[in-house]
Amino acid sequence: MIKATLTSLILISSLNASEYSDWLASQNQSFYSYKKSLDDEFSDMLKKQWQEYNAMYKKTAYEKPKPKVLPVVKKVKKIPKKDLVKSIKVKPKKIVIKKAIPKNVVIKKIIKNGYLSKNINFYNQNIKITYDEKLKYDLYNINNKTISNGWLKLSKADYKSLIKQIKQYSTKYTLNDWAKYQLIYNIGLAIYDNKNQANIFTWFIFTKMGYDTKIAYSNQNIYLLANTKQKLYQVSFFNVNNKRYYILTPKGKINSTEPLYTYDSSYKNAIKPLSFDMHKHEIGLYTNIQARDLKFNYNNKKYQINTKYSADLLDFYKTFPQSQYDLYYSSKNSSAIHNTLLVQLKPLVKGKTELEAVNLLLRFVQTSFAYKTDQEQFNYEKVFFPEETVYYRYSDCEDRSIMFSYLVKNLLGLDVVGVKYNDHMSAAVHFSSNVKGDSFTYHNKKYIMTDPTYVNANVGMTMPQYSRSKFTIINQSLF
Repeated sequence: MIKATLTSLILISSLNASEYSDWLASQNQSFYSYKKSLDDEFSDMLKKQWQEYNAMYKKTAYEKPKPKVLPVVKKVKKIPKKDLVKSIKVKPKKIVIKKAIPKNVVIKKIIKNGYLSKNINFYNQNIKITYDEKLKYDLYNINNKTISNGWLKLSKADYKSLIKQIKQYSTKYTLNDWAKYQLIYNIGLAIYDNKNQANIFTWFIFTKMGYDTKIAYSNQNIYLLANTKQKLYQVSFFNVNNKRYYILTPKGKINSTEPLYTYDSSYKNAIKPLSFDMHKHEIGLYTNIQARDLKFNYNNKKYQINTKYSADLLDFYKTFPQSQYDLYYSSKNSSAIHNTLLVQLKPLVKGKTELEAVNLLLRFVQTSFAYKTDQEQFNYEKVFFPEETVYYRYSDCEDRSIMFSYLVKNLLGLDVVGVKYNDHMSAAVHFSSNVKGDSFTYHNKKYIMTDPTYVNANVGMTMPQYSRSKFTIINQSLF
């Protein structure tokens, strides 16, 4: 190695300026070719025989259908004063008005010959991207060879500047991976005006960004496959090399079981699973803000809450595949909900004991929203974020449990967990002092049952049909 280096140095020292320039260019070209050979190698692999896979499908996380009619406590009871005296005064969390997002991020424009521009309406946000016209190519047939050629065409264009713009917009609107997928797919659709090419483009960009994605095809369609951090329901998937890859579509769900062809290998360093997390940042889609009045009674007193929500965010949530429940409990909710619902409920719990404050929030969730199962309302299972519970006319048990938990955590600062039966979802709260009622111990803490779907039920009451039923705990602090 030392001799080779010395020889190179002697050779370089003997060159004139013009010869040195030519030599340096050839060395740079060799290095560039080596980098490109990763794509050539991957493209060659794609031309080999793909395997046929049969999709699998898990419809719901529940073992039985949810009940269509739920019991109501006919005679509303006040909490005895002696129990209230034993409960300590609540210490409401400080509600800081959130500033509007998106963030102030400057998207750098590219002005070069051979570069084109597209304007994209992304949930009412104006997205303008500039891209290398070499990214465009024709797709006449659907098979592994044409997909391989598509990869090679894309790899020889300037895709890095486009990825940089995607990252800047992702920062501006605090997009999670699912929102990034929506953005990238829409960019692909704008460039190609073809769903199959948009999927190839999305696969290429995601792979180059380090995500563990694949492509699959049938006779007429090309699909994006992604390994995900969370489990998904109502979404077809394949097991490839002991990993689960879900078929992703912009609408969020596909239950097709048609056999598809895909490959076993992976692109080097593309190992990140696609994540649906929203526990650190809210999605910044706030162009269209709307409002709704929510009314409820507590202790013979009427209350009205005017809460606002983002219609843009609701459109985004409509695409969200059903995922595991801890994600919904732990997600950051919107500024619109935070600045209205929390702000208006805070004075109602201020000065009350923990027991009465939790009971008031229970009554709010139990009676402000009408009940209907997802099957009745949508004909499929759909888990709501609090924004959706405010918007939709009906909600069911897990939606109320998520909403109630959001209020308890963000207003009172108390620990709360989800309680999942085989056909129902409830909640339970850990109080600072001893509280009477149905309870269980979890992680050395006593949790009192609080069912946001059992209308007019107080803290500590379990629906009669679940009084002896087994349940699992949805931990809301896993992230």
